[in-house]
Amino acid sequence: MSIFRVRSVWAVLLAGAFYGWFEEGIVVQTMYGTPDNPFPISIAFTGLAWHMLVGVFVGWYLVRRVLAENRVFKTIGLASVIGLFYGAWAIWWWAEPPPPMQALLEAGHKDILLVRFGIFALSTTAVLILAHWLYNRVLPFAFKPGKVELWFFVVATSLYFAFVTVPAEPKALWVLPPLMAITFWALNRNRLGESQRDAISAFDANVKPLNYLLLFLIPLVAISIYSLALVTGASLRTNLVVYYGGSALGVVLWMVSIVMVCRRTAPANLRGARATGRGEP
Repeated sequence: MSIFRVRSVWAVLLAGAFYGWFEEGIVVQTMYGTPDNPFPISIAFTGLAWHMLVGVFVGWYLVRRVLAENRVFKTIGLASVIGLFYGAWAIWWWAEPPPPMQALLEAGHKDILLVRFGIFALSTTAVLILAHWLYNRVLPFAFKPGKVELWFFVVATSLYFAFVTVPAEPKALWVLPPLMAITFWALNRNRLGESQRDAISAFDANVKPLNYLLLFLIPLVAISIYSLALVTGASLRTNLVVYYGGSALGVVLWMVSIVMVCRRTAPANLRGARATGRGEP
């Protein structure tokens, strides 16, 4: 994000795609298909559908952006939407319950399920809030990795890819490189056309304490949805909505982001004309 001056929504999505594919396509090899996530949809899920959209765009970028605006109703709105998604997604576990959950359902101990979910949702949100608070205390400054750092990670990643990833999943050799190359090409276009600070340090770090606390609406809304589903006995395959809908949306947004980043990046001669005031307004 620092090297490619990632700031706009479209550039953030491309950076999220890189992160998702790096994790799922290099570190682990789920990008190339698993028994419950066949290839080629595995390219999009979870790299794009989850890591790019949920992890990077919503959990990191959008939450930070809304917190920095210090507008109560915006924070309430975003936290409520995340909570609705979280609660709806969580109830799919009853459709394919693991043995401990199945035992509790058969014994009629739905209250225990609700308590456990509530503890989990509240505690993980507390960690999320702490992470954003610490981030704003220590990291809102320009991050410039040195050449030694960059080359070390390039070499280490290349060796891992060659000796771990490819032997485990040979199709990684022809699936991952073109996708990464296209993403890097678009990010480099972004680097040439972006003049503002990157998203690492772009937002106001002086977030009011109330805005942090309002993020607890995420688990509160999710717990409400979860509780309502338990009472009514709803057992919906919401995972399929996330799986197919998120995968399709992730692919579309990745492609749109490439187009939008390239459209935002003016050719060098046009940029020079604009800088001297000779170009079109």
